[in-house]
Amino acid sequence: MCWSLSTHPHSSEALQQRPSEEADAIIAVTHGFLAALSTKSRVDFEKHCVRAGGMSLSPPSPTTLRFCTIGSFVEHVATLKDDIDERIWDPEVKVQEYGNLAAVWAPFRSKINGVVDHVGVELFVLHKLNGTWKVTGLADSCRRPTEEEKLLE
Repeated sequence: MCWSLSTHPHSSEALQQRPSEEADAIIAVTHGFLAALSTKSRVDFEKHCVRAGGMSLSPPSPTTLRFCTIGSFVEHVATLKDDIDERIWDPEVKVQEYGNLAAVWAPFRSKINGVVDHVGVELFVLHKLNGTWKVTGLADSCRRPTEEEKLLE
């Protein structure tokens, strides 16, 4: 994991505790967003994102880049009947020095109805609003999985 800290003086105790706690909170929000994707629950999404935020989604070829609000994505997902299981691993977290902007970059894989459908990388943009981290932007780039990737859990 990466962590960007201010060059301003801080107590060494605060530096030792804050990065891990903030990074854990940020990662928890991204996992919550992905869990909401699985449940397709508007209420669950509301806990983890701002509907007015933006998304740029790059599906596997030949489909072109798509842009939408997080809210319109949530509404679309809520209508789907498919079982969606999207997971990230090895996330890298960056936090703006004053602590109200963060980004998470992570590889992901998405299973649709139990079959690996696409893999790639996701970039979550988060803002701290009223003391709570929320996803305010998301971008991804994905491709069809290799035969080996289809076998991974």
